[in-house]
Amino acid sequence: MLNIKDPNVKRFMDNMHNGIERRIKHLSSSYDDYVLENRIIKVFCENPKLAPPRCADVINARYNRNLSGDRIIQILSTFRLNEKEKRAEVFDWAAKSVDALAKALTTHEPKDFDDFKALREKRLFNHDRHRIQERTVCIMLYYKHPELIIGTDDEAMERFGDVYMKYLFLDMVDVLRKICGRSKGVSRGDKRDGKSERIATLENQLNRSDMLLKDLQDEFDARIQESHQDDLIAFFSQLNSEKYGCILDAVFSAKIGVNQLRKNNVQLPLEISGLFILIDKFARFIRDNEINPILKPGVVQDMSFDEAEACEYEGTPFKTADDVKRVKVISPGWFYKNKDVQISRPRLKEVVDE
Repeated sequence: MLNIKDPNVKRFMDNMHNGIERRIKHLSSSYDDYVLENRIIKVFCENPKLAPPRCADVINARYNRNLSGDRIIQILSTFRLNEKEKRAEVFDWAAKSVDALAKALTTHEPKDFDDFKALREKRLFNHDRHRIQERTVCIMLYYKHPELIIGTDDEAMERFGDVYMKYLFLDMVDVLRKICGRSKGVSRGDKRDGKSERIATLENQLNRSDMLLKDLQDEFDARIQESHQDDLIAFFSQLNSEKYGCILDAVFSAKIGVNQLRKNNVQLPLEISGLFILIDKFARFIRDNEINPILKPGVVQDMSFDEAEACEYEGTPFKTADDVKRVKVISPGWFYKNKDVQISRPRLKEVVDE
């Protein structure tokens, strides 16, 4: 626990509080998605090893929601956190970053700030999703150090998306740098008077404001794109629901059957040839929309508890996390694009007597 009576810790708290208060005034009313995402991130801050269905249970119980494990996986996929190894890496990095920040905040030593800075600059993704790192650190900070919360800062921050979290994180770095006596962009031996320092600060704030506006526009455009993607995913999810007879599964199975008949040169009546053409076109429509099966239907394979957690499993319970079951793939499950978003989970049935 940090000593909130320490003037430097108090200074840090006040700066963070002011940053949250300043940004909360400019938020629109449309932030429900951010709140859900940030609450999911907080649950994984508490337990990074949690499986998505268990995360859904926690969210539902804590916030009176009705989410499925599939919905949690879908949200995690937008951050490239749907794989448990990547989640473990990101949340471990965030915890270490917060520990390094707390140490620098306690000692005020430049060396400890440099250690934090080295962690802060580590990129765990090869694309722009590194913003989820900054978002995770901000949430992890208040999870590990609730003594830093002023008023309802943690609740207000739940309404922040990637961009506001990014600039809150930059505020965090700036005030910690000053507390530890590290000047930004000043080489050794370069001295500045008060006026020069003030001008440099104002220029930095102006540049950051310009960056913020651009980033907010980019985030808005990305949200629009995601809404179109969500509509597409909702359509195919409905197609593969039990209500409509799992049409994706049926088309996939029928396509395999048609290919087998053609391979065996089976001659079929002209009256049903149009049905085969329809199946071919529907299968092409699914493929052109980058909807692909996760597993191969009918395959019998060994599956671990962790793997089964991501599927709908029917059979005897797993006794331990190391337990392995022999299962048959009843439904392949479906994903969108490069496994970015899961549309439906595979259905597995335990093979008792093979």
